[in-house]
Amino acid sequence: MRWFLGFSLSLQFLVGLGLVLSLLLASLAYWINNRATTRLLDASADTAAFYMQNLLQPHVQALGRSEALLPEDFAALDALAEGFRKQGNFLAIKIWSREGKLVFAPETGHGHVLPDDEIFEALEGKVFGRFPDLEDAAHDAERALGVQLYEIYAPLRDLETGTVLAVGEFYQNADVVRGALLTSAKTTWLFVGPLAMIVFTMLFLIVRRGSLTIERQTVELRRQFAERERLLLGNSQLHRSIAEAAQNAANIDERAKRRIGADLHDGACQLLSYLVLEIDRLEHMIRSPGATDEPKAAGIVSEIKKVARKTMEEIRAISGGLVAPQFDAAPTLAALIETLATDHGRRSGAQVTLALAPNAPELTETTRRTLGRIVQEALANAARHAPGSSQKIETYQEDGSFVLRISDSGPAPGHTIEQEREYREGGLGLPGMQFRAQSLGGTLEFRRLEPQGAEVVCRIPLDPDAP
Repeated sequence: MRWFLGFSLSLQFLVGLGLVLSLLLASLAYWINNRATTRLLDASADTAAFYMQNLLQPHVQALGRSEALLPEDFAALDALAEGFRKQGNFLAIKIWSREGKLVFAPETGHGHVLPDDEIFEALEGKVFGRFPDLEDAAHDAERALGVQLYEIYAPLRDLETGTVLAVGEFYQNADVVRGALLTSAKTTWLFVGPLAMIVFTMLFLIVRRGSLTIERQTVELRRQFAERERLLLGNSQLHRSIAEAAQNAANIDERAKRRIGADLHDGACQLLSYLVLEIDRLEHMIRSPGATDEPKAAGIVSEIKKVARKTMEEIRAISGGLVAPQFDAAPTLAALIETLATDHGRRSGAQVTLALAPNAPELTETTRRTLGRIVQEALANAARHAPGSSQKIETYQEDGSFVLRISDSGPAPGHTIEQEREYREGGLGLPGMQFRAQSLGGTLEFRRLEPQGAEVVCRIPLDPDAP
């Protein structure tokens, strides 16, 4: 059933209705033919009996005076039976006496054969017909004929008195009637069959049209459902990415605030505190009675100026990472990287080597800014976590991606990596760079080099549709 239901609606209709209609019509035709044959034979029983009575009654008149037929009557009956048999309508004739004795039967002779119960009903003057049970031993001769027979019982009367002298049993060939009906039915089906096929074809075309519409709508619904599932999945992934990005942005913002606060506290605030102490010393000296130590006061003022300049440099260094005018001035990524490398070398004294791709692809302003921030952060982290090291910046294309690689040679002798754990696990630099790379659809990887040093590799897909 599952295999059948897997077919289209029109094919199910064609197979199902065709099979049911064929079986129904065949069963109906068989039933109608059998019923019509039976009804026709029943209706013609009286006519056949009247016909046979007129032919047989003259040859049974001797039974009114004796229990046997005269030889000449027996010969005449035998000739009639042979003629009917050749004609093919009445294939067998039997005559029974009033005592239930078989007095004429060309196939079996005559003698003491057990009669049917219908004989005694016919002796009362009744005429009736039936389909005999040819499997009965009493019908061996009839069964040998190999056709369907219809059995008719009719009383045979005395021509003068009308008294029933015997019972005539006639076996009519039912196949002749059935064949005639079948021929008539075939002629009828020659007209009904094409008409049925036309109606069936029209119904099939109607169902086929509806089936094709349903199939198209089913395909479209499945496509829309698959598209909806894909959109829902993409939307769910996008929501997760947005949530993760928001969490990362919040974490980065919090760490950035902590870092700026730490830089201000450890740098500018310490210098300002020292500056306030020096100002207090100067004020105390000025207000002291007999304050005449001008060289000492001049030294304090000189120290205040020095500390103030250093404080300004600290604040400029911190704010310089927040507002970078060189990002707007650089027309290309290569120019921006050169500017960042020069500024970093001037501030830290580190040597920065450049190996930039000469045929770098055109990048949007957002991409240049993002990659510039990654370079800036990577150089700052190298100076912080690998003091005294030299750095190298490389750009190239590989497997459909633009690759940015920043590496350092490791801390110089005499320097330690006190903040390595912060850099690898809890610091701001690496998570911030990874977040920036992901915002461009790329990836960022931090690796340790042997025997020392580290590198940051950022890969940005050049195809915007690439995953």
